[in-house]
Amino acid sequence: MSDLLGYQGKNVVITGAASGMGKAAAQLLVDLGANVYALDIAEVSVPVTQAITTDMKDAASIDAAASALPDQVYALFNCAGVPSPPFSCEDTVLINFSGLRYLTEALLPRMSEGGAIASIASTAGMGWKPNLARVLEFLAMDNSLDAAREWLSANTDALPDGYGFSKQCIIVYAMSQAAELARRGIRINCIAPSPTDSAFMVQLKGEGQIPDEAVELFLPPNGRYAIGSDMGGPLVLLNSK
Repeated sequence: MSDLLGYQGKNVVITGAASGMGKAAAQLLVDLGANVYALDIAEVSVPVTQAITTDMKDAASIDAAASALPDQVYALFNCAGVPSPPFSCEDTVLINFSGLRYLTEALLPRMSEGGAIASIASTAGMGWKPNLARVLEFLAMDNSLDAAREWLSANTDALPDGYGFSKQCIIVYAMSQAAELARRGIRINCIAPSPTDSAFMVQLKGEGQIPDEAVELFLPPNGRYAIGSDMGGPLVLLNSK
């Protein structure tokens, strides 16, 4: 019972561990005895096994990070994300989804049966179904960040909400990969958090693009913002044995 969730001594990789939900999940994983490898462009304060400075919109940076990771990876937590604005539509999608996909597919060969992947989507991605054709068009390309950048440059005018689109991609990507990965004994899931009290939300609302009343439409019945630890727990549970 001392290792009920099965993380003791396991190698796990987590992006976005410097703040918010990623930081909360990283701390839980450390507490559960995992060997935690954290990838973030910002400084990571959680006492992880190794923190690797990584720019999730740069393939060379992701490649360098991947080369520093163990040969065997038990679980991957995709928690890195940025708001738009202030980030451009292109950078938002590259960081929130394209880099996520690139890293995920780089690490899949290192994952064996029993492994798991959990990503952070959002209620902002709830419109994936009416936008499915465009999402599938984007996903149909290979995982090259250069190809993603070229497609985004050509389609920016049709993507007024880069953040929402990035989260739609995470949701559809998880569904599209689930059956194939299940045949290998690997699980893939994502969570879709409600508005969360974080520096991310402060930054997003501070740009004046999202008024309080619009955010409050998505608050859960308890009427309060979630906090990072509310989401860190479910992430860790999803990837547990």
